[in-house]
Amino acid sequence: MKKLKFSDLFAMGLGTTIGAGVFTLTGVAMGYTGGSTFLAYLAGSAIIVFCMLPIIIAGSIVPRRGIFYVLSKETFSNKVAGVHFGIYFVGRITIATNATAFAMYFTSVFTNVNPKLAGIAVVLFFFVSNYFGVSSAVKVQKIMNAVLVIALLLFVAVGLLNMDADLVFHEDRLFVGGPAGFFSAISLLVFSLSGGMSILNYGDMCENPQRDLPKACFAIAATVAVLFAAVALATAGALPAVPASQGGTAMEGTLFFGGMNKAVINAAEQNMHNKALLYFFLLGGACVALTTSINSGFSNYSAACVRAAEDGWLPRFLMKENKYGTPVYMHLVFVLFAALPVLLAPDITALNATLVKVGSGLQVLCNLFPNLALLSMKKLHPAEWEASVFHMSDTMVKLVTIVPTAATVALVYFNFRTYTPTVLTIVLCVCLASVVYAFVGDWRIQRLNGKRS
Repeated sequence: MKKLKFSDLFAMGLGTTIGAGVFTLTGVAMGYTGGSTFLAYLAGSAIIVFCMLPIIIAGSIVPRRGIFYVLSKETFSNKVAGVHFGIYFVGRITIATNATAFAMYFTSVFTNVNPKLAGIAVVLFFFVSNYFGVSSAVKVQKIMNAVLVIALLLFVAVGLLNMDADLVFHEDRLFVGGPAGFFSAISLLVFSLSGGMSILNYGDMCENPQRDLPKACFAIAATVAVLFAAVALATAGALPAVPASQGGTAMEGTLFFGGMNKAVINAAEQNMHNKALLYFFLLGGACVALTTSINSGFSNYSAACVRAAEDGWLPRFLMKENKYGTPVYMHLVFVLFAALPVLLAPDITALNATLVKVGSGLQVLCNLFPNLALLSMKKLHPAEWEASVFHMSDTMVKLVTIVPTAATVALVYFNFRTYTPTVLTIVLCVCLASVVYAFVGDWRIQRLNGKRS
């Protein structure tokens, strides 16, 4: 299999990051902090790199496929790895998040298409493209990224040219929720900014992981910070953001009409009077953003899941690869993750709003265990540690690990403050189920290993 270069990592990470979040969460964040959402994006991008710095360093020193799972296991125990994997595995419902969002945007142009059919069809299409291996997926990703960036830059250019600055920079529009609202917006947006870090899962598939993995992580974060901040400015400057409590979600001609997750689309409809431009943005921007996330998700998600299957956390047949190196059965699991919620939900718009919240909560929790792995790197991998450009004193290791991890815990707190009781209950149930899964699974794995020996 061809090894991934920096451009490949950047393409996959960028496509993963520019997904449902920037379209559905921008308006939600504006509900917390108003016109200063663009600042929340800039700050959030820097914060996510800071919070995940220990994983970036550890994943570069010992590049592994499925590094988040591997670090949890090596640093702690099989049970902890089981808890981490349980939360991670359920969190792959993000593929359904992207499928439902794609269906919403696609059927806003092609109104005669059944939304559920559109959501399932797009997942099946990228299941096929990923069947031929990660190299095939990368080629598709680069083409879609080009279309996506052009569409977003078009939205930004038209939006900034037509921007009503008072809707963004008036004192009543900035930091409307105070410091707590601003930090809540950041914690919400971190999910839409953290996707690029998932390229660390490609560790042993890279040509030069020690150099290219951290370089790609930093480059992706900087790129999306500027791009997403510009999208937020163009959105906020298009229409008045009347709070939902005052009827904003029901008043046509407001940013939140149809729901806060429709803010970017409402802004596009306000500014793009040419239908051809609007449809290009909806299809080439909103729809392609979601397809890039779905496309990269298959190879990214399977990296950790294959590792877990090797250890017995999933049935081992799921890790079987075809001649292109693709774990096809594992990919079929992800198809089910997308198809079942789409088929069963009576309203995919409501489903999308719930999945975005649940997925973001589970994702930030997944970073806590592997974040602490840097503390054990010198002991577990002495040769790699000594040869690494990230080699540092023991005191610096503790600072670089503990401070970002504490910041991650703060993000979890602020993120969960924005959740409804229903979403909090779902996240809590997933965490409790993962603990049970870890203890039962560890017992079962030990029994199987005992029989084999």
